[in-house]
Amino acid sequence: MKRQRATVIVDIDGRILLVENRGGLLLLPGGGINPDESHAQAASRELGEETRLLAESLHFLFSHESQTNCHQVFRARASGTPLAGDDAVALHLLAQGDLALADRMSAATRQIIERFLAVRTDPGASSIRSSV
Repeated sequence: MKRQRATVIVDIDGRILLVENRGGLLLLPGGGINPDESHAQAASRELGEETRLLAESLHFLFSHESQTNCHQVFRARASGTPLAGDDAVALHLLAQGDLALADRMSAATRQIIERFLAVRTDPGASSIRSSV
């Protein structure tokens, strides 16, 4: 059975928030789901740990199966000032067509973002105004 993972998409001024791990790989915020928490609780917790943002609302988008994980993907409306924490060493904002960052993303992150962009219907629904 594949590892269950909560994965979060946060749109900041039309760009998608990514976390950089210690190996330099860019990922969407998220992580493992503990046995005692729901998918949404894990998404909220992981977002807070990795970005210091507070999830004001979470909307389940879809499940995505990668080679090693089953991602439960949420779109978050969040507040606060993004700041790398926990296992994130830096934060990045991905603008559409930013090939320099795309080359550093995991395959699963690229696929999830492509799916999100294809189904996005209300770009303002999960935005926060901030700078990273």
